[in-house]
Amino acid sequence: MSTTAIAILALVLSVLSLLWQAWSWWRSGPIIRVTGGTDSPVFEGQRSDLSYRYIEAVNTGRAAATIEAFGVTLPSGLKPIRHGQDDLDAVEPCALPYRLEPNSSARWYFTPQIFQGEEPKETRPFVMVSGKGQKDGKRFFS
Repeated sequence: MSTTAIAILALVLSVLSLLWQAWSWWRSGPIIRVTGGTDSPVFEGQRSDLSYRYIEAVNTGRAAATIEAFGVTLPSGLKPIRHGQDDLDAVEPCALPYRLEPNSSARWYFTPQIFQGEEPKETRPFVMVSGKGQKDGKRFFS
């Protein structure tokens, strides 16, 4: 009976060790969460009195990620995307590609003209991550 108990204990510990290794491996890379919203950014020390849309990327993983572009997916399927200075009418341009370190975030502001008259509630923000592809966020909320 004691050898059976030892074997069962060894099996349980082996399974727990395997689960821990899988979780550690999954958490070892970048984990990007994308959100969007409305805010008044700070320019040269003063808060703007205009309201702008933003896309925010948060890296909760253990490795850095490179953001190559950002944009929104409109209900019609169009994807206005920003790779550089002239693609979208950005309010506060961040140099792209942007290196997003572990446990940090970045925010890009833009004017709402890119929505092309479509309801912002139905749009989804996204970022393009080097080597990982497109990471989509939840719908914008007004």
